[in-house]
Amino acid sequence: MRPFGGTWSESKLDCVEKYVAQYLKVMQKQAWYTLHYIDAFAGRGRQVLGTAPGTPEALEVESFFGDDSELKDTREFLIGSAVRALSASKKAVRPFDRFVFVDSDKAACCELDSFIAEDFPELRSVVTVHCEDANAALERHIAATDWSSVRAVVFLDPFGMEVSWDTVQRLAGTGACDVWYLFPLGGVIRMMANDGQIPDSWRTKLDRAFGTPDWFDEFYRPSGQQSLLDDVESAPLKDASTTHVVEYVRNRLQDVFPAVSNAGILRNSKGAPLFALVLGVSSTSPGAQRIAQRIANHLVKDLQK
Repeated sequence: MRPFGGTWSESKLDCVEKYVAQYLKVMQKQAWYTLHYIDAFAGRGRQVLGTAPGTPEALEVESFFGDDSELKDTREFLIGSAVRALSASKKAVRPFDRFVFVDSDKAACCELDSFIAEDFPELRSVVTVHCEDANAALERHIAATDWSSVRAVVFLDPFGMEVSWDTVQRLAGTGACDVWYLFPLGGVIRMMANDGQIPDSWRTKLDRAFGTPDWFDEFYRPSGQQSLLDDVESAPLKDASTTHVVEYVRNRLQDVFPAVSNAGILRNSKGAPLFALVLGVSSTSPGAQRIAQRIANHLVKDLQK
């Protein structure tokens, strides 16, 4: 496994950039489609994430991550998705026709606008920046697009658990989107308390992320034993290993996408899992599914080296 940080921080999104390059190469032969690239959590283009100390948002972030080093690694990991897409498109014979960048932070959106104007002025006319909730922006974009003539690569890279399963389903329903999902593996596993006593607010977030409350029965089972102090059954047994959670996520994605890639597990400097990177292919064409899966499986395999 490669160490996290350092040069790895510079190359961590290579798989998505390489996928974009291969995608654009394949689409050279399908010039009748309009091509979109959609980044639902674009940040400043060169992502700098943070919250004011002591605020409810900051306390929630602190509880979601194990320690300061994991929070730092996560911030570093999310740098540069917009830069990668813009750069790859510039190099391609068949570039994207439209870029849609979304972020809920107004300051981030303003900085992203300025960054694109300065570093990619020739692409400014085909870039739209939406300053709003990613789920709301994607719902509107999906509804307003004629997917019979549009194909898209979508990158969902939330800092926490902002992605609603409803959004994943809507993207799958287009039949036209290749969706890279950076699933927040580490935070999800941490929310699943060993004794099964999960706060209602966390249960709601997990229900929303998985798209079902059935995850609890998947990862917890009755112990079959009674407490020594009374007749109350003891805490359930937890089975939420990294492998188990990743396979559950892939199975959920396979419920809505015709094809799903293997998952790449991205770990911090201590070896703890941060994210699972997986591709969902919404095309109903078996040929398109095979090509996308083959490329994605090769690229995520490289992440584990």
